[in-house]
Amino acid sequence: MDKKPYSLNSFQLKCIAAALMVLDHLRQFLPQLTPLWFRYLGRVVAPVFFFLSVEGFLHTRSRPKYMARLFGAGLAMAIGSGVLNYWFPTPTVLHNNIFFSLGLGVALMSALEKLETTQTKGDYWRQVTAVILISAASLFTEASLYGIFMTKIFYSFRQDKRLLAIYYTIGSLLPIVTGPLTFDRLFFFDYQWMMIFALPLIFLYNGEPGPRTIGSKWFFYIFYPAHLWSIYMINYMLLAK
Repeated sequence: MDKKPYSLNSFQLKCIAAALMVLDHLRQFLPQLTPLWFRYLGRVVAPVFFFLSVEGFLHTRSRPKYMARLFGAGLAMAIGSGVLNYWFPTPTVLHNNIFFSLGLGVALMSALEKLETTQTKGDYWRQVTAVILISAASLFTEASLYGIFMTKIFYSFRQDKRLLAIYYTIGSLLPIVTGPLTFDRLFFFDYQWMMIFALPLIFLYNGEPGPRTIGSKWFFYIFYPAHLWSIYMINYMLLAK
């Protein structure tokens, strides 16, 4: 991938997404103190991380370890969030856990890759079954089918940015036609379509990983649960007053 005059490496993209994610979650847990447009900004976060998970899948030294890290982080976060929900209950339940969605995305790419290279009918149907089961399992994760959709688009059209943009745009906007096209619905209740605005950030990606340090490798794994748990506890303490 050619480097662009104005571009972002993987770590820079993660930092931008992390900053927008904080705003998004501030509005989620502290709606009385933050504006709704924080949630608008947050719609671009998941697509960026799913896009980078495809890059991670293609360039990691060990795909099993990559998948294990995501599922392991998801399990650790589920336990930590469960403890907070039990000991410090609030009306807004802490359910966020994108790690499981990303892990299933990596599992999906593994199945799709094997599907592309399978030599026998038996192997073909095994991988098709795996894709179906992974898609079904995604319904029980935070990103639901949106995660599977984004992973499939970013993986299948990684070599053709024009088709990637077309299919991603269709997938992002298609859900809005399932209901009334009213201002209130599109801007106050069902604004997930705003994920389309992740495309400019994605197209700024220059294919470079950025700094290769332990800190950069584990940044998101630590920052994601830490910031959510912190915001959740702030909400709890404000409600306890």
